[in-house]
Amino acid sequence: MATEHLTISLNEVLFFFTRAGFGVNAPIGISEDFAYSNMWIAENGFDPSSCSIEALNNLDSHASDLAVEVEKSDTQVHFVNPNNVYLSSLIASVSVVDCINIGSQGVELIVKNVDSPLLVIAAMGANQCSDWQAIWLDENNYEYLVNFIEPGVWEMVSSNTQPIELSKGGNMIIRPLVETKKHPANAVLRQFFTIEEKEKILQTGVKVGEHWQGIYDYFSRCLVKSTATSRALGAGAGMVDTD
Repeated sequence: MATEHLTISLNEVLFFFTRAGFGVNAPIGISEDFAYSNMWIAENGFDPSSCSIEALNNLDSHASDLAVEVEKSDTQVHFVNPNNVYLSSLIASVSVVDCINIGSQGVELIVKNVDSPLLVIAAMGANQCSDWQAIWLDENNYEYLVNFIEPGVWEMVSSNTQPIELSKGGNMIIRPLVETKKHPANAVLRQFFTIEEKEKILQTGVKVGEHWQGIYDYFSRCLVKSTATSRALGAGAGMVDTD
């Protein structure tokens, strides 16, 4: 499938990414949450395929898995993979949002060695987790800070120009946002207004690039190949395609 200049709709993001997650054996509920996170990614002007292909590849190759251990104290909740691999961002995202939704104000969430930190950010954004802050140092020693200021308004500060979707192996600290401090003069600051950006995307569609083929390949695992027997039993067109 050629991917140059390919444009899809937000509904197609939901359709394809749900099934791509299922294609790497993620449970359907986690796959749906993964797809909604990718819709949020698209609504903010990113290519969801480039933001998510690493997480899917990791699950498929067993460089990550969905196992997570939760360790709680009075002031912190730790999310750790027990199997000496990356903590998959598909399960880390669900775990973090669930913890926030049950009321974790005043508690720090520590997410260790998550493969694709942006997917955790996307899940928080998709679930409108306002007044939270996430900071992490990834395996390349690049530092990122994300502030969720109010619904639909967030900012990202980084110590480098590497795209945030390439950040991997992050140890994330997620905590309530007290205030947005002044940033170092050499920091890279980007501000996002999701509602305005979404309006543009609804008009222009979601542009996906070279990694779309990988998403489509994982999606295709959910398709059942037709056979003469399946067609005879009513799957798809019949033996005489006049219906």
